[in-house]
Amino acid sequence: MLETMLKILKNIRNSFFLLLIFLSSYSNLDAKNSKDVSNTEVKKKTISHKKSYSLSLVKSKDGHPVRSGKKSYRFEVRLGDCGKDSGHDDCKKDRQRTELQFKKHQKGKKDHWYSASIYLPKDYKSVAPVRTTFAQLYEKGWKPILMITDRSGEWLEVGRMWSGEYVEMKKALKINDMKGQWVDILINARYSREDDGFMKVWVNNKLIMNAENIKNITPYTKRGVGLDFGIYQTFVSGWKRQHGDKPYPNMIVYFDEVNLGSSKEKVTKNLKN
Repeated sequence: MLETMLKILKNIRNSFFLLLIFLSSYSNLDAKNSKDVSNTEVKKKTISHKKSYSLSLVKSKDGHPVRSGKKSYRFEVRLGDCGKDSGHDDCKKDRQRTELQFKKHQKGKKDHWYSASIYLPKDYKSVAPVRTTFAQLYEKGWKPILMITDRSGEWLEVGRMWSGEYVEMKKALKINDMKGQWVDILINARYSREDDGFMKVWVNNKLIMNAENIKNITPYTKRGVGLDFGIYQTFVSGWKRQHGDKPYPNMIVYFDEVNLGSSKEKVTKNLKN
């Protein structure tokens, strides 16, 4: 009788530990919305890779960098971390990623403001010539209209796009100058299919892109524009072609103060520069 009870207790204990592991993994995969990090609801992009380290909501008390408040989002991608969903397979497209996206999509000829603070650890290693996109404005159901990237390993670049193709590219900051400190991105856009739209981008309060009197959304979708952010690597095979058998670097990036609003003040109120 005693032996049977001990077996039952052991099974209960093992099941409990398995449940804890599962819940921990699930929490990392679907990091909870946090008003400490973002003033709008976000969700994990379904095509993101599913490893437990993909995405975490982390705390400053545990030694993680935080722009304001007590928490930030931590993203990580390693070689082979490709995912897929019902509409796309990154593994077949030479891509890999872990991204969050805004649940709301913005429409209409009015001012839309976005903020995002990015932190590259001091030991950050670029995977260039693989393109790493940290943030993108994306027409839902279509293609990006803005990408903020590390393409060369030298510069953080701001690229305006039309139907997924670059039409303007600006250099913002040296990648080496970003390491170990927070970099603040601010975007102001009015979306239009006529020549009365605009898109402006600041990096650390410096105006990097100022595109006015432009068409900045396509006629191919009417579902609005939203912000995606995290780590998105494209043409991953380019690493081996350029670097041979040199190990592919693991990449970790933090985000904080990822906000949406109708004015600059609403998205930057927690930033003290």
